[in-house]
Amino acid sequence: MLNIEGIPEIPKPQNAPMPGFARGTPERKLLEEAIKELRAQDSGRVKLPLMIGGKEIVTRDLGDCIVPHDNKRLLGRYARAQASHTEAAIQAALDAREKWHRIPWYMRLNIFRKAAYLLQTKYFYKLVAVTMEDLSKNPYEAMIDVCELVDFWNYNAYYAYQIYKEQPDSQPSSLNFTDWRPLEGFVAALSPNNFVAIAGNLGTAPAMMGNVVVCKPASDAVFSFHAVLDVLYEAGLPPEVLSVVHGGREASQAIGETLLGSSSLAGVHFTGGTSTFDWIVGRIGKNTEKGVYRYGYPHRSCVGETGGKDFIIVHDDDDARTVAAAIVVGGFGCQGRKCSATSRIYVTEHMWPAVSKELAGFINSIKAGDAADFRNYMAAIISEAEYKKIVGYIEAAKADKNVEVIGGSYTDKPGWFIRPTLIVTRDPDYRTMKEEIFGPVVTICPMSAKDFRGVLAKCDETSPYGLTGAINTASLFTLCEGLEKLRYAAGNIYDWKTTGAVVGQQPFGGARKSGTDDKAGSKLNLYRWVNSRSISLMHNRPQVPWPAFLDLQ
Repeated sequence: MLNIEGIPEIPKPQNAPMPGFARGTPERKLLEEAIKELRAQDSGRVKLPLMIGGKEIVTRDLGDCIVPHDNKRLLGRYARAQASHTEAAIQAALDAREKWHRIPWYMRLNIFRKAAYLLQTKYFYKLVAVTMEDLSKNPYEAMIDVCELVDFWNYNAYYAYQIYKEQPDSQPSSLNFTDWRPLEGFVAALSPNNFVAIAGNLGTAPAMMGNVVVCKPASDAVFSFHAVLDVLYEAGLPPEVLSVVHGGREASQAIGETLLGSSSLAGVHFTGGTSTFDWIVGRIGKNTEKGVYRYGYPHRSCVGETGGKDFIIVHDDDDARTVAAAIVVGGFGCQGRKCSATSRIYVTEHMWPAVSKELAGFINSIKAGDAADFRNYMAAIISEAEYKKIVGYIEAAKADKNVEVIGGSYTDKPGWFIRPTLIVTRDPDYRTMKEEIFGPVVTICPMSAKDFRGVLAKCDETSPYGLTGAINTASLFTLCEGLEKLRYAAGNIYDWKTTGAVVGQQPFGGARKSGTDDKAGSKLNLYRWVNSRSISLMHNRPQVPWPAFLDLQ
């Protein structure tokens, strides 16, 4: 092991700058060039391999990386893993474990700081373009996604440094210190299909703390995941540290079964659907009861961020235009495909007509289409399966005479497009006030202003989730009452929209059915990927066992 006599200091980072891509700016030109270059590549020659033990493996069974807003066009094809590949990926990661955790922590963390630097400089516009094409995000949404990944790598390195500095007190007669050990075994990182930043963080956060990882990106987002891998490899990450396996939707459960059934599983870092996380937690529990795991209790390091049914509560004294803007940004930005997306609104009967008027003006101005067309605020739904699920909710609401549907048009040509949809109901227990839709569908429930506490109680009890929320009011007393009554209804709560958490500023995560509330991009998350060992060295070890009070004669 390398031994350097000195402890480098890792400085506290600043958040990555966020260009606006306004017309005529150099940033706009650079992004347009990156999009043009990406679209000019021969997608038929792009084969995205499994990464096992530092080796690229391309199987005969290939899946398609489809462009959601142009679903006849491919970005490339990816290798699909079989059970034997997943088993080999686990073993390859374990084989690299000893070498990886013996590297000095500051050398390890510097890899990710360098990756952040490369992403912010050399690869920024390329990865924004990749995010736009692969995940169908407009330039702004793609940009904040990439900036968040820069922040994850920079801030996590700094937070890891802070953890290693946390040491106990020592007395004149002793030296005490904490050894922050990586977990035994490997960590499984299972990422979703809606954020490049999340996919890039789930595997690297445990790796920063000295763990080896097996990554399984979502089948709809393999192309962008490999673009992130390229940055990490150039920064110096040994490829053996992160094994990568992927498969189609039908293969995902088989891969998951193999990962969770391994005796060497040490933890899981997950973002995705609630039902999937329920299955993960349940399977780990059953396997623990059977004595499957060699290294203790993986549930301790089972970190999950799942869904949300994120609310805005609108009080009588707020500004209607401000509220409407919050609904549009939170509900329709990124097609509503964020776990933090606004999806249910409690507004007073008095305020609703004014908010409705402002909303109509904003929504009528929204264009949807090609993510690379700078006139479009919205792009496409990620896949046909998710498109059909969202359309099912819209059609059910249109058939219900007790609710009003505003908007709600959709088409699957040339991509999976759904226009902004508002469902207006007087029933606070209506289906779309409870269930996560994960699309551009927002349900409005006008309610009486006379029973504000009742509205707060209904908001708190209606949904099983507890991720994000917002209280829109001009009154400090009303805001404080809402914050108190909704203390457990949201892990992140705001005074405008429900989205927009920034690493280092608003640690993100929720409880209830929204996950384990381990706050991605904070020290709280990183603590999950280490076991601590307390070491004490005495200067004068006693030569007799007797305490002073004991009369021996």
